[in-house]
Amino acid sequence: MTTTTDPAPFDEAVVLSPEWLAGVLEPGRPGVVPTATEVVERIETVATKLRFRVTYAHPTDAPTALCAKGYFNSQRRRGPRAEADFYRDFAHDLPVRTPPCVHAAVDEETGHALVLMHDLVMVGARFLDPLVGYGAGQAAETLDQLAALHAATWDGKHPEASGLFPPRLASLAGHMTVEKLQPLLDDGRAAGIPADVRRADRLLAAMAAMDTLGTSSARCLVHGDLHAGNIYEMPDGRPGLIDWQVVQSGHWAQDVAYHLATVLHPDELARTERDLLDHYLDRLAAHGVEPPDREHAWWMYRAHLPYGFYLWSMTRAVDRPVIEHLTGRLGAAVARHESLDLLEA
Repeated sequence: MTTTTDPAPFDEAVVLSPEWLAGVLEPGRPGVVPTATEVVERIETVATKLRFRVTYAHPTDAPTALCAKGYFNSQRRRGPRAEADFYRDFAHDLPVRTPPCVHAAVDEETGHALVLMHDLVMVGARFLDPLVGYGAGQAAETLDQLAALHAATWDGKHPEASGLFPPRLASLAGHMTVEKLQPLLDDGRAAGIPADVRRADRLLAAMAAMDTLGTSSARCLVHGDLHAGNIYEMPDGRPGLIDWQVVQSGHWAQDVAYHLATVLHPDELARTERDLLDHYLDRLAAHGVEPPDREHAWWMYRAHLPYGFYLWSMTRAVDRPVIEHLTGRLGAAVARHESLDLLEA
């Protein structure tokens, strides 16, 4: 049973109650008195997002439009805690654009994670669609955000981050065996991808090889899942990043390769990826990090494309068109760059 004092209630009715909101908002705004809430939109995927408006008893600068993200569905009561930890402990100190967070907590007894954010839709933000086209100019803007994130956490600048968000390549690979993964690769999501790339044994070996590469390079905090569906644009076009559920200590190329291969049409990716990688390296330098040698960076970019291909090869709890779209794009990039061969050499 959840109460109005729980840090991360399972019951969305509690989260929407004026009493629970008062406890969350009052520490930063003494005297704030929520009186009512009204749900504007309820979105349920793996997690549930509740967009709602808040009415107050007195004029206040407290937010009137909020979005709660939690695992309120009784069938999915325990989700990853990394996102709540990220918003609670790191987001406010990092030079990366994210929705302003009002409250983030994990109930240590139940494991339930909850994040309460400003509802940016109400101020004109546009949340992007993973199935909709994305141009190289937009990709340059999001690479700026990734470079800022990576530089701020580069090679031990935030040592506590690597403890809270450890490397995840090995643990992610541990969710699958060849016998479990191969039927998923063969279920049509990777239609058109060459058979020698659509091999579970090679893909799992690639995950192990990328994990080894990461131990010999500078680590940083990586978003880990930056397709277009995890990006929003403010009214002036500035991008921001959401859905930090697989944030981890990792290699910069995990983010850059995954991002570019998912947001760009394969033809545009082939035309622009080298220039966009150079742009990312320039932005790293602008943030005070000595970037890797450009030829080595190009090799690392190509070698880390299987990371995203693996993630979407094992994905089930997402709409099928999205699974096919992103698996197809990532698999095509892996095949074109012969990434599995690079990692086997």
